[in-house]
Amino acid sequence: MNLSKEERLETINKLIKFISERGRRFFYSNRTVNLDNVDSLAFMKLKNGRIYFVDDYTRKEIAVINNYRDWNGFSHGGTLRALILDFAEFIRTGKYTNGNNGYGGLYCPHWGHSDEIQQEIINYAKEIGYLKGESE
Repeated sequence: MNLSKEERLETINKLIKFISERGRRFFYSNRTVNLDNVDSLAFMKLKNGRIYFVDDYTRKEIAVINNYRDWNGFSHGGTLRALILDFAEFIRTGKYTNGNNGYGGLYCPHWGHSDEIQQEIINYAKEIGYLKGESE
């Protein structure tokens, strides 16, 4: 199944939304820098051929480039940053990228979710084609 870059972007945005609705609700904020009581969801987008992460809290567009130091406006920590880099690499290449940028990706045991929720996220990621299935 060869997806286009746009289809891979859509896959990742579905996964970000799925993650934001479970457990610790990463990628979701109920406020932004400028507004309280809003539902704000992070997402990735293509602009001028580049991949950007739009932060759920700051609403800033952050160019997702490996080894790029300036993630000004990124409101999360290193584990999510590594996951965003994995996501961008998947969008760019269409190849299996989970954990390529450290922390073990979605299989990392340190997300702070219950095992059940973490497994739900992993199963969904397999279902939509981000993670490899057991047979691959």
